[in-house]
Amino acid sequence: MRHDLPSLAAGFVRISVRLRPGAESTPGSIARATGLAPEDLGPIAITGGEATVDVRSEHGRQARNGLGQLGPTMLMERRWQWLRIAIGRNHGLTMGQLRKILQTADALPLGRISIQNTHTLVGLTEVKMVSVVERLAPLRINGYPARPTALPPGTGPGSAMFIPRDRPH
Repeated sequence: MRHDLPSLAAGFVRISVRLRPGAESTPGSIARATGLAPEDLGPIAITGGEATVDVRSEHGRQARNGLGQLGPTMLMERRWQWLRIAIGRNHGLTMGQLRKILQTADALPLGRISIQNTHTLVGLTEVKMVSVVERLAPLRINGYPARPTALPPGTGPGSAMFIPRDRPH
């Protein structure tokens, strides 16, 4: 179900909850169920038996657990950004090696990945970007400095979010 909410603000995630029959469905009851302070909440929309609420990314899990009392929850939307690493195929980087490096840097979940000859682009959630850049900054990959940088939001080759393609069977 589509709600007429503004676009997702930086640092927020959007959570949807399918309200159980008989559950109180006011913005106040939804806000209380999250267990968060008002400054950690964004817009709340209620349509039919479904509510959508924006919460600060760092409190997403807590809000989802609280909203679970009202019904099943689902993460609807989060903001993605491109991470540029100055290592590519010319430096001997492989997909398996990149995955291990990103797991060690606590970069999961990952978005799209594009390994070029001279550099690599990786889609990361906005909330993880700063910590991943800090962890990768001193790293040397195959003897070359990683030199990670976060591309400004909205730049790069399309969306940084991973969207699976339908494959013919």
